[in-house]
Amino acid sequence: MAQQYDYDAIIIGAGISGLVCGCYLAKGGMKVLIVEKNAKPGGYCTSFKRGGFQFDACVHSLGSLRNGGNVRTILKELDIEKRLKITRHDPSDIIIAPDFTIHYWNDLDKTVREFQDIFPAESESIRTFFDYIRSCEGISLMSLKSITFQILLDRYFKDNRLKAVLSLPVLGNAGLPPSKISSVTAVLIYKEFMFDGGYCPDGSVQALADILAARFGEFGGDILFSCAANRIKVSDGKVQGVETVTNDAFSSKYLISNSDAAYAYVSLIGEEVSGQKIMSLLNEMEPSLSAFILYLGTDGKLENVCKDSVVWFMPHYDIDNIYNLTIQGKVDELDWFLARLSSNDSLFMFVNVPFINEAYWQANKKRLIDVYINKMERLIPDLSRHVTFKDAATPMTLNKWTSNHKGAAYGWAKTPSQFAVSGFTQNTGIENFYLTGHWTTLYQGVGGVAYLGRDTSNKILEKETIR
Repeated sequence: MAQQYDYDAIIIGAGISGLVCGCYLAKGGMKVLIVEKNAKPGGYCTSFKRGGFQFDACVHSLGSLRNGGNVRTILKELDIEKRLKITRHDPSDIIIAPDFTIHYWNDLDKTVREFQDIFPAESESIRTFFDYIRSCEGISLMSLKSITFQILLDRYFKDNRLKAVLSLPVLGNAGLPPSKISSVTAVLIYKEFMFDGGYCPDGSVQALADILAARFGEFGGDILFSCAANRIKVSDGKVQGVETVTNDAFSSKYLISNSDAAYAYVSLIGEEVSGQKIMSLLNEMEPSLSAFILYLGTDGKLENVCKDSVVWFMPHYDIDNIYNLTIQGKVDELDWFLARLSSNDSLFMFVNVPFINEAYWQANKKRLIDVYINKMERLIPDLSRHVTFKDAATPMTLNKWTSNHKGAAYGWAKTPSQFAVSGFTQNTGIENFYLTGHWTTLYQGVGGVAYLGRDTSNKILEKETIR
Protein backbone atom coordinates (compact mmCIF):
# COMPACT_ATOMS: atom_id res chain seq x y z
CA MET A 1 0.00 0.00 0.00
CA ALA A 2 1.46 3.36 -1.03
CA GLN A 3 1.96 5.36 2.17
CA GLN A 4 0.26 8.73 1.90
CA TYR A 5 -1.19 8.86 5.41
CA ASP A 6 0.17 8.71 8.95
CA TYR A 7 -1.56 5.34 9.24
CA ASP A 8 -3.24 2.96 6.85
CA ALA A 9 -5.99 2.37 9.41
CA ILE A 10 -7.03 3.92 12.71
CA ILE A 11 -9.31 2.09 15.14
CA ILE A 12 -11.26 3.93 17.81
CA GLY A 13 -11.58 1.74 20.88
CA ALA A 14 -9.43 -1.12 22.21
CA GLY A 15 -12.35 -3.39 23.02
CA ILE A 16 -12.07 -7.01 21.91
CA SER A 17 -13.42 -6.31 18.43
CA GLY A 18 -11.06 -3.39 17.90
CA LEU A 19 -8.07 -5.38 19.16
CA VAL A 20 -8.86 -8.37 16.96
CA CYS A 21 -9.42 -6.16 13.93
CA GLY A 22 -6.16 -4.33 14.62
CA CYS A 23 -4.19 -7.56 14.97
CA TYR A 24 -5.35 -8.91 11.61
CA LEU A 25 -4.81 -5.61 9.80
CA ALA A 26 -1.30 -5.24 11.25
CA LYS A 27 -0.53 -8.89 10.53
CA GLY A 28 -1.64 -8.22 6.95
CA GLY A 29 1.02 -5.53 6.59
CA MET A 30 -0.96 -2.41 7.35
CA LYS A 31 0.25 0.37 9.61
CA VAL A 32 -2.42 0.61 12.32
CA LEU A 33 -3.16 2.87 15.28
CA ILE A 34 -5.68 2.14 18.03
CA VAL A 35 -6.92 5.14 20.02
CA GLU A 36 -8.25 4.13 23.45
CA LYS A 37 -9.72 6.50 26.02
CA ASN A 38 -8.99 4.22 28.98
CA ALA A 39 -5.65 3.30 30.53
CA LYS A 40 -5.89 -0.37 29.53
CA PRO A 41 -7.49 -2.46 26.78
CA GLY A 42 -10.60 -4.60 26.85
CA GLY A 43 -13.71 -2.40 27.10
CA TYR A 44 -16.25 -4.50 29.01
CA CYS A 45 -13.77 -7.39 28.92
CA THR A 46 -11.56 -5.93 31.65
CA SER A 47 -10.76 -6.72 35.26
CA PHE A 48 -9.69 -4.75 38.30
CA LYS A 49 -8.40 -5.23 41.84
CA ARG A 50 -10.11 -3.69 44.83
CA GLY A 51 -10.28 -4.50 48.51
CA GLY A 52 -7.69 -7.22 48.06
CA PHE A 53 -9.85 -9.06 45.49
CA GLN A 54 -9.73 -9.52 41.72
CA PHE A 55 -12.98 -8.79 39.87
CA ASP A 56 -14.03 -9.16 36.24
CA ALA A 57 -15.81 -5.94 35.36
CA CYS A 58 -18.67 -7.22 33.16
CA VAL A 59 -17.83 -10.53 31.51
CA HIS A 60 -18.49 -13.47 33.83
CA SER A 61 -17.02 -16.15 31.53
CA LEU A 62 -16.08 -16.77 27.91
CA GLY A 63 -17.61 -18.89 25.19
CA SER A 64 -16.84 -19.98 21.62
CA LEU A 65 -13.55 -21.65 22.56
CA ARG A 66 -14.24 -25.12 21.19
CA ASN A 67 -12.17 -26.24 18.23
CA GLY A 68 -13.65 -24.27 15.37
CA GLY A 69 -15.23 -21.71 17.70
CA ASN A 70 -14.74 -18.05 16.86
CA VAL A 71 -12.42 -17.18 19.74
CA ARG A 72 -10.36 -20.39 19.43
CA THR A 73 -9.94 -19.83 15.69
CA ILE A 74 -8.72 -16.27 16.25
CA LEU A 75 -6.24 -17.32 18.94
CA LYS A 76 -4.83 -19.97 16.60
CA GLU A 77 -4.63 -17.69 13.56
CA LEU A 78 -2.87 -15.00 15.60
CA ASP A 79 -0.57 -17.67 17.10
CA ILE A 80 -1.36 -16.77 20.71
CA GLU A 81 -3.42 -19.80 21.71
CA LYS A 82 -0.68 -21.16 23.97
CA ARG A 83 -0.24 -17.82 25.75
CA LEU A 84 -3.72 -17.90 27.24
CA LYS A 85 -4.23 -20.50 29.93
CA ILE A 86 -7.94 -21.31 30.02
CA THR A 87 -9.95 -23.46 32.40
CA ARG A 88 -13.39 -24.72 31.46
CA HIS A 89 -15.71 -25.26 34.40
CA ASP A 90 -18.27 -28.05 34.44
CA PRO A 91 -21.12 -27.35 34.71
CA SER A 92 -20.76 -23.97 33.04
CA ASP A 93 -24.19 -22.81 34.20
CA ILE A 94 -26.75 -23.84 36.80
CA ILE A 95 -30.36 -22.62 36.78
CA ILE A 96 -32.17 -22.76 40.10
CA ALA A 97 -35.88 -22.65 39.30
CA PRO A 98 -38.82 -22.88 41.75
CA ASP A 99 -39.38 -26.60 41.11
CA PHE A 100 -36.00 -27.95 40.06
CA THR A 101 -32.33 -27.24 39.42
CA ILE A 102 -30.86 -27.82 35.98
CA HIS A 103 -27.25 -27.87 34.79
CA TYR A 104 -25.55 -26.99 31.51
CA TRP A 105 -22.76 -29.56 31.33
CA ASN A 106 -19.77 -29.48 29.00
CA ASP A 107 -21.18 -32.73 27.63
CA LEU A 108 -24.24 -31.51 25.72
CA ASP A 109 -25.81 -34.96 25.62
CA LYS A 110 -25.69 -35.02 29.41
CA THR A 111 -27.46 -31.65 29.47
CA VAL A 112 -30.13 -32.93 27.11
CA ARG A 113 -30.74 -36.00 29.28
CA GLU A 114 -31.15 -33.81 32.35
CA PHE A 115 -33.72 -31.65 30.56
CA GLN A 116 -35.51 -34.80 29.42
CA ASP A 117 -35.59 -36.20 32.97
CA ILE A 118 -37.24 -33.01 34.23
CA PHE A 119 -39.60 -32.63 31.26
CA PRO A 120 -40.31 -36.21 30.12
CA ALA A 121 -43.38 -35.21 28.10
CA GLU A 122 -41.14 -32.96 25.96
CA SER A 123 -38.32 -35.47 25.65
CA GLU A 124 -38.30 -35.88 21.88
CA SER A 125 -38.73 -32.15 21.24
CA ILE A 126 -35.85 -31.33 23.62
CA ARG A 127 -33.47 -33.56 21.65
CA THR A 128 -34.67 -32.15 18.33
CA PHE A 129 -34.40 -28.54 19.55
CA PHE A 130 -30.90 -28.91 20.98
CA ASP A 131 -29.68 -30.73 17.87
CA TYR A 132 -31.15 -27.99 15.70
CA ILE A 133 -29.36 -25.24 17.60
CA ARG A 134 -26.09 -27.15 17.60
CA SER A 135 -26.18 -27.52 13.81
CA CYS A 136 -27.79 -24.17 12.94
CA GLU A 137 -25.55 -21.96 10.82
CA GLY A 138 -25.38 -20.09 7.54
CA ILE A 139 -28.66 -19.91 5.64
CA SER A 140 -30.55 -21.80 8.36
CA LEU A 141 -29.43 -19.26 10.95
CA MET A 142 -30.23 -16.24 8.79
CA SER A 143 -33.72 -17.62 8.13
CA LEU A 144 -34.47 -16.89 11.80
CA LYS A 145 -33.70 -13.18 11.70
CA SER A 146 -37.28 -12.01 11.26
CA ILE A 147 -38.86 -14.12 14.02
CA THR A 148 -38.65 -13.90 17.78
CA PHE A 149 -37.27 -16.60 20.03
CA GLN A 150 -40.77 -17.05 21.43
CA ILE A 151 -42.01 -18.16 18.01
CA LEU A 152 -39.13 -20.61 17.74
CA LEU A 153 -39.79 -22.03 21.21
CA ASP A 154 -43.49 -22.40 20.46
CA ARG A 155 -42.65 -24.49 17.38
CA TYR A 156 -41.00 -27.09 19.62
CA PHE A 157 -42.53 -26.96 23.10
CA LYS A 158 -45.80 -26.76 25.00
CA ASP A 159 -44.56 -26.61 28.60
CA ASN A 160 -44.31 -22.96 29.61
CA ARG A 161 -41.89 -23.77 32.43
CA LEU A 162 -39.49 -25.31 29.94
CA LYS A 163 -39.78 -22.33 27.62
CA ALA A 164 -39.11 -19.97 30.54
CA VAL A 165 -36.03 -21.89 31.68
CA LEU A 166 -34.65 -21.80 28.14
CA SER A 167 -35.39 -18.06 27.99
CA LEU A 168 -33.69 -16.89 31.19
CA PRO A 169 -30.10 -17.20 29.84
CA VAL A 170 -31.20 -15.26 26.77
CA LEU A 171 -32.64 -12.50 28.96
CA GLY A 172 -29.47 -12.40 31.06
CA ASN A 173 -27.10 -12.42 28.09
CA ALA A 174 -28.99 -10.01 25.83
CA GLY A 175 -31.46 -8.09 27.99
CA LEU A 176 -34.61 -9.12 26.10
CA PRO A 177 -37.39 -11.66 26.74
CA PRO A 178 -38.21 -14.33 24.14
CA SER A 179 -41.17 -12.29 22.90
CA LYS A 180 -38.87 -9.49 21.75
CA ILE A 181 -35.45 -10.92 20.87
CA SER A 182 -34.42 -12.02 17.40
CA SER A 183 -34.10 -15.80 17.15
CA VAL A 184 -30.71 -15.33 15.48
CA THR A 185 -29.31 -13.71 18.61
CA ALA A 186 -30.96 -16.21 20.94
CA VAL A 187 -29.72 -19.22 18.97
CA LEU A 188 -26.19 -17.80 18.87
CA ILE A 189 -26.25 -17.25 22.64
CA TYR A 190 -27.01 -20.93 23.03
CA LYS A 191 -24.67 -22.16 20.31
CA GLU A 192 -21.66 -20.05 21.29
CA PHE A 193 -22.14 -19.45 25.00
CA MET A 194 -24.46 -21.92 26.68
CA PHE A 195 -23.37 -24.99 24.68
CA ASP A 196 -19.77 -23.80 24.49
CA GLY A 197 -19.31 -21.73 27.64
CA GLY A 198 -17.77 -21.84 31.07
CA TYR A 199 -14.26 -20.84 29.95
CA CYS A 200 -12.23 -18.65 32.28
CA PRO A 201 -8.76 -17.32 31.51
CA ASP A 202 -6.20 -17.87 34.24
CA GLY A 203 -6.45 -14.93 36.62
CA SER A 204 -9.12 -12.84 34.88
CA VAL A 205 -10.77 -11.98 31.57
CA GLN A 206 -8.30 -9.08 31.34
CA ALA A 207 -5.75 -11.65 30.21
CA LEU A 208 -7.50 -12.03 26.84
CA ALA A 209 -7.43 -8.29 26.15
CA ASP A 210 -3.83 -7.95 27.34
CA ILE A 211 -2.60 -10.78 25.12
CA LEU A 212 -4.39 -9.36 22.08
CA ALA A 213 -2.91 -5.91 22.78
CA ALA A 214 0.56 -7.39 23.14
CA ARG A 215 0.20 -9.32 19.89
CA PHE A 216 -0.99 -6.18 18.12
CA GLY A 217 2.23 -4.48 19.23
CA GLU A 218 4.30 -7.42 17.99
CA PHE A 219 2.70 -7.03 14.57
CA GLY A 220 3.88 -3.40 14.59
CA GLY A 221 0.66 -1.73 15.72
CA ASP A 222 0.53 1.36 17.92
CA ILE A 223 -1.91 1.97 20.79
CA LEU A 224 -2.51 5.33 22.42
CA PHE A 225 -4.00 4.71 25.88
CA SER A 226 -5.76 7.39 27.96
CA CYS A 227 -6.37 9.24 24.72
CA ALA A 228 -9.94 9.70 23.57
CA ALA A 229 -10.91 10.52 20.01
CA ASN A 230 -12.42 13.97 19.63
CA ARG A 231 -13.32 14.08 15.95
CA ILE A 232 -13.37 11.78 12.95
CA LYS A 233 -12.31 13.83 9.97
CA VAL A 234 -14.39 13.34 6.82
CA SER A 235 -13.96 15.16 3.52
CA ASP A 236 -16.01 14.67 0.36
CA GLY A 237 -17.71 11.64 1.84
CA LYS A 238 -14.46 9.89 2.71
CA VAL A 239 -12.68 9.49 6.05
CA GLN A 240 -9.41 11.35 6.46
CA GLY A 241 -8.32 10.45 9.99
CA VAL A 242 -8.90 11.39 13.60
CA GLU A 243 -8.23 14.19 16.05
CA THR A 244 -7.80 13.40 19.76
CA VAL A 245 -8.70 15.32 22.89
CA THR A 246 -4.99 16.08 23.30
CA ASN A 247 -5.17 17.99 19.98
CA ASP A 248 -3.12 15.40 18.12
CA ALA A 249 -4.19 14.70 14.55
CA PHE A 250 -3.52 11.51 12.60
CA SER A 251 -4.46 10.94 9.00
CA SER A 252 -5.52 7.52 7.74
CA LYS A 253 -6.99 5.79 4.73
CA TYR A 254 -9.40 3.69 6.83
CA LEU A 255 -11.20 4.47 10.05
CA ILE A 256 -12.85 1.73 12.14
CA SER A 257 -15.08 2.59 15.08
CA ASN A 258 -15.29 0.06 17.91
CA SER A 259 -17.24 2.62 19.92
CA ASP A 260 -20.94 3.40 20.33
CA ALA A 261 -22.27 3.98 16.80
CA ALA A 262 -24.42 6.93 17.88
CA TYR A 263 -21.39 8.50 19.59
CA ALA A 264 -19.34 7.99 16.43
CA TYR A 265 -21.94 9.45 14.06
CA VAL A 266 -23.14 12.34 16.25
CA SER A 267 -20.21 13.36 18.45
CA LEU A 268 -17.20 12.35 16.36
CA ILE A 269 -18.38 12.82 12.79
CA GLY A 270 -21.22 15.28 13.35
CA GLU A 271 -24.86 15.25 12.34
CA GLU A 272 -24.44 17.31 9.17
CA VAL A 273 -21.70 15.08 7.76
CA SER A 274 -23.35 11.84 8.87
CA GLY A 275 -26.51 12.84 7.03
CA GLN A 276 -30.24 12.96 7.67
CA LYS A 277 -30.76 9.28 6.88
CA ILE A 278 -28.42 8.16 9.68
CA MET A 279 -29.84 10.76 12.07
CA SER A 280 -33.38 9.54 11.41
CA LEU A 281 -32.31 5.94 11.97
CA LEU A 282 -30.62 6.88 15.24
CA ASN A 283 -33.84 8.42 16.48
CA GLU A 284 -35.64 5.14 15.77
CA MET A 285 -33.02 2.76 17.15
CA GLU A 286 -33.34 1.30 20.64
CA PRO A 287 -30.25 0.60 22.75
CA SER A 288 -30.12 -2.47 24.94
CA LEU A 289 -30.65 -2.50 28.68
CA SER A 290 -27.76 -1.76 30.99
CA ALA A 291 -26.77 -3.62 34.16
CA PHE A 292 -26.33 -3.39 37.89
CA ILE A 293 -23.27 -5.46 38.79
CA LEU A 294 -22.34 -6.33 42.35
CA TYR A 295 -18.72 -7.02 43.34
CA LEU A 296 -18.34 -8.76 46.68
CA GLY A 297 -15.27 -9.99 48.50
CA THR A 298 -15.95 -12.78 50.98
CA ASP A 299 -14.12 -14.35 53.91
CA GLY A 300 -13.79 -17.72 52.18
CA LYS A 301 -16.16 -19.42 54.62
CA LEU A 302 -19.23 -19.76 52.40
CA GLU A 303 -20.53 -23.32 52.57
CA ASN A 304 -22.38 -25.44 50.03
CA VAL A 305 -21.81 -22.93 47.24
CA CYS A 306 -20.66 -24.11 43.82
CA LYS A 307 -17.55 -22.17 42.84
CA ASP A 308 -16.75 -20.97 39.31
CA SER A 309 -20.02 -22.09 37.68
CA VAL A 310 -22.49 -19.33 36.77
CA VAL A 311 -25.62 -19.73 38.90
CA TRP A 312 -28.93 -18.32 37.68
CA PHE A 313 -31.59 -17.68 40.31
CA MET A 314 -35.07 -17.90 38.79
CA PRO A 315 -37.87 -16.92 41.21
CA HIS A 316 -40.77 -17.73 38.83
CA TYR A 317 -41.50 -18.58 35.20
CA ASP A 318 -42.88 -15.28 33.91
CA ILE A 319 -39.97 -13.86 31.88
CA ASP A 320 -42.10 -11.10 30.36
CA ASN A 321 -43.00 -9.93 33.86
CA ILE A 322 -39.30 -9.71 34.74
CA TYR A 323 -38.66 -7.65 31.62
CA ASN A 324 -41.65 -5.36 32.19
CA LEU A 325 -40.57 -4.62 35.75
CA THR A 326 -37.10 -3.86 34.41
CA ILE A 327 -38.12 -1.36 31.76
CA GLN A 328 -40.46 0.30 34.27
CA GLY A 329 -37.42 0.95 36.47
CA LYS A 330 -38.68 -1.14 39.38
CA VAL A 331 -35.17 -2.23 40.31
CA ASP A 332 -36.10 -3.15 43.89
CA GLU A 333 -38.70 -5.65 42.65
CA LEU A 334 -36.36 -7.62 40.39
CA ASP A 335 -35.80 -11.05 41.91
CA TRP A 336 -33.74 -12.88 39.30
CA PHE A 337 -29.97 -12.60 39.02
CA LEU A 338 -26.90 -14.49 37.92
CA ALA A 339 -23.94 -14.94 40.23
CA ARG A 340 -20.51 -16.50 40.11
CA LEU A 341 -18.33 -17.21 43.15
CA SER A 342 -14.74 -17.42 41.96
CA SER A 343 -12.11 -19.69 43.44
CA ASN A 344 -10.47 -16.55 44.86
CA ASP A 345 -13.65 -15.96 46.95
CA SER A 346 -14.76 -12.89 45.00
CA LEU A 347 -18.43 -12.89 44.03
CA PHE A 348 -19.88 -11.34 40.87
CA MET A 349 -23.64 -10.69 40.61
CA PHE A 350 -25.41 -9.30 37.55
CA VAL A 351 -28.95 -8.14 36.80
CA ASN A 352 -30.28 -6.15 33.83
CA VAL A 353 -31.54 -2.65 34.65
CA PRO A 354 -32.56 0.43 32.66
CA PHE A 355 -30.54 3.63 32.59
CA ILE A 356 -33.24 5.63 34.48
CA ASN A 357 -31.13 8.74 35.19
CA GLU A 358 -27.91 9.79 36.85
CA ALA A 359 -29.61 11.14 39.98
CA TYR A 360 -31.33 7.80 40.64
CA TRP A 361 -28.10 5.82 40.65
CA GLN A 362 -26.24 8.39 42.71
CA ALA A 363 -28.98 8.27 45.32
CA ASN A 364 -29.61 4.51 45.31
CA LYS A 365 -26.36 2.72 44.50
CA LYS A 366 -25.27 2.03 48.09
CA ARG A 367 -28.77 1.05 49.16
CA LEU A 368 -29.18 -1.34 46.24
CA ILE A 369 -25.91 -3.07 47.07
CA ASP A 370 -27.44 -4.18 50.37
CA VAL A 371 -30.81 -4.90 48.75
CA TYR A 372 -29.19 -7.37 46.38
CA ILE A 373 -27.00 -8.92 49.03
CA ASN A 374 -30.24 -9.67 50.86
CA LYS A 375 -31.84 -11.05 47.68
CA MET A 376 -28.84 -13.33 47.19
CA GLU A 377 -29.30 -14.81 50.64
CA ARG A 378 -32.09 -16.94 49.17
CA LEU A 379 -29.30 -18.62 47.25
CA ILE A 380 -26.45 -18.20 49.75
CA PRO A 381 -27.82 -18.13 53.32
CA ASP A 382 -26.12 -15.66 55.69
CA LEU A 383 -24.13 -14.15 52.81
CA SER A 384 -24.07 -10.73 54.48
CA ARG A 385 -22.10 -12.14 57.44
CA HIS A 386 -19.32 -13.28 55.09
CA VAL A 387 -18.94 -10.12 52.98
CA THR A 388 -15.69 -8.27 53.66
CA PHE A 389 -15.80 -5.92 50.65
CA LYS A 390 -18.68 -4.60 48.54
CA ASP A 391 -19.03 -2.29 45.57
CA ALA A 392 -21.11 -2.10 42.41
CA ALA A 393 -21.23 -0.84 38.85
CA THR A 394 -24.35 0.99 37.66
CA PRO A 395 -25.37 2.12 34.15
CA MET A 396 -23.46 5.32 34.89
CA THR A 397 -20.32 3.24 35.50
CA LEU A 398 -20.76 1.32 32.27
CA ASN A 399 -21.23 4.58 30.39
CA LYS A 400 -18.05 5.94 31.96
CA TRP A 401 -16.05 2.86 31.00
CA THR A 402 -17.13 2.68 27.37
CA SER A 403 -19.19 5.80 26.46
CA ASN A 404 -21.97 3.37 25.50
CA HIS A 405 -25.27 5.22 25.21
CA LYS A 406 -27.14 4.94 28.51
CA GLY A 407 -24.63 2.35 29.65
CA ALA A 408 -26.00 -0.17 27.15
CA ALA A 409 -24.63 -3.61 28.00
CA TYR A 410 -25.12 -5.21 24.55
CA GLY A 411 -25.10 -2.40 22.00
CA TRP A 412 -28.40 -2.12 20.17
CA ALA A 413 -31.35 -4.14 21.45
CA LYS A 414 -31.32 -7.31 19.35
CA THR A 415 -34.94 -7.25 18.16
CA PRO A 416 -35.86 -8.68 14.72
CA SER A 417 -36.31 -5.17 13.31
CA GLN A 418 -32.84 -4.15 14.53
CA PHE A 419 -30.88 -7.01 13.05
CA ALA A 420 -28.45 -6.08 10.24
CA VAL A 421 -29.78 -2.52 9.81
CA SER A 422 -28.26 -0.75 6.82
CA GLY A 423 -25.87 1.97 8.00
CA PHE A 424 -25.28 0.10 11.27
CA THR A 425 -23.51 -2.95 9.93
CA GLN A 426 -19.76 -2.97 9.31
CA ASN A 427 -20.02 -1.12 6.00
CA THR A 428 -21.29 2.45 6.20
CA GLY A 429 -22.29 5.18 3.79
CA ILE A 430 -19.02 7.01 4.38
CA GLU A 431 -16.17 5.76 2.22
CA ASN A 432 -13.58 3.71 4.16
CA PHE A 433 -15.45 4.16 7.45
CA TYR A 434 -16.35 0.90 9.19
CA LEU A 435 -18.11 -0.16 12.36
CA THR A 436 -17.15 -3.19 14.39
CA GLY A 437 -18.30 -4.69 17.68
CA HIS A 438 -21.73 -4.96 19.27
CA TRP A 439 -22.99 -1.63 17.85
CA THR A 440 -23.16 -3.14 14.35
CA THR A 441 -26.69 -4.62 14.82
CA LEU A 442 -25.13 -8.00 14.04
CA TYR A 443 -23.64 -10.07 16.85
CA GLN A 444 -22.76 -9.56 20.50
CA GLY A 445 -20.80 -11.14 23.33
CA VAL A 446 -17.05 -11.67 23.35
CA GLY A 447 -17.24 -14.44 20.76
CA GLY A 448 -19.53 -12.39 18.53
CA VAL A 449 -17.51 -9.17 18.61
CA ALA A 450 -14.26 -11.10 18.16
CA TYR A 451 -15.75 -12.62 15.01
CA LEU A 452 -16.80 -9.16 13.80
CA GLY A 453 -13.29 -7.78 14.38
CA ARG A 454 -11.82 -10.54 12.24
CA ASP A 455 -14.51 -10.14 9.58
CA THR A 456 -14.11 -6.35 9.45
CA SER A 457 -10.38 -6.73 8.91
CA ASN A 458 -11.04 -9.22 6.10
CA LYS A 459 -13.35 -6.74 4.36
CA ILE A 460 -10.60 -4.10 4.41
CA LEU A 461 -7.77 -6.44 3.44
CA GLU A 462 -9.84 -7.87 0.59
CA LYS A 463 -10.58 -4.34 -0.61
CA GLU A 464 -6.87 -3.58 -0.67
CA THR A 465 -6.12 -6.83 -2.53
CA ILE A 466 -8.70 -5.99 -5.20
CA ARG A 467 -7.06 -2.63 -5.69
